Amino acid sequence: MSKPMPRITAVNRPYWEGCNADKLMLQRCTAADCGQYIFYPRVCCPHCGDGDPVWEQVSGRGQVLSYTLVQRPHHESFYAEAPFVFAAVTLEEGPLIYGRIEIDAAEAEGLNGRPVAIVFRDDQLPGQKLPFFRLTA
Repeated sequence: MSKPMPRITAVNRPYWEGCNADKLMLQRCTAADCGQYIFYPRVCCPHCGDGDPVWEQVSGRGQVLSYTLVQRPHHESFYAEAPFVFAAVTLEEGPLIYGRIEIDAAEAEGLNGRPVAIVFRDDQLPGQKLPFFRLTA
């Protein structure tokens, strides 16, 4: 069974193109009194309502805020990969993003607060790299 492809739109296309270029691209608000990074991609800033965010490459480094060990994935195309770790990661730049951590499920204990860095894998979907995280310390 094939895995579901992300729905690429005009709004999120720079994010997915960045993934294919091994770059984490996020939107940033251009309002002088805001300037916050935005994730997930949107047409306007959720913090101040400004409608002109720009795309910037960010570090891809952050800390695990929370995680779960997925025993039974939501889509049967991921069943063979279970169990795996899915986490909420707070990036150095501020936004919270979600993704899998490349770690053996048996070692998935005490990950909260651990530093991670993004990596891009091309073995999940044909023609589209996906962001994953690796522990860095």
